[in-house]
Amino acid sequence: MLRLDINLVFTIINLLVWYAVIRIFLFKRVNKVIDQREQAIQSRYADARKLQEEAAAEKDRYAVSQAQIEEEKTRVLDQAREDARTEYSHILEDAQKKAEQIVEHSRKEAVMEKEKIVSKAEKEIRSIILDSAVKSMQASGNESTLYDEFLAKAGETGHGENE
Repeated sequence: MLRLDINLVFTIINLLVWYAVIRIFLFKRVNKVIDQREQAIQSRYADARKLQEEAAAEKDRYAVSQAQIEEEKTRVLDQAREDARTEYSHILEDAQKKAEQIVEHSRKEAVMEKEKIVSKAEKEIRSIILDSAVKSMQASGNESTLYDEFLAKAGETGHGENE
């Protein structure tokens, strides 16, 4: 059976001393190193989370900036389109005004040309009538000759339109 002798007591005391020595000198240092490594790991995780949050914030700023750029681009394009429409309207109005001026000028020239032609025709007719009257007075006996001369001159000025 079990006997209690002094060797057993020394062995137990020896074990307790070794346990205390190992715990004081070895476990504390090992635990200290483990704690330091855990703190370093936690610090790195915190840094990584911080960088991740900064990256997310930067991404959000980029998205906002991109949206602002798109909005500005849209606004500038809309403004350019509106300016182009306005310019187109002005050009069209100017062209219509110039076309109206050209048409009006052409009408005036046509009226003036018509008046010149009518005036010239009237002068020719007066000249023919005057010549006929003068010849009629000079030769009051030759009525048929006078009539033939009148018809001949009328035919020359009418360019062959008397028949």
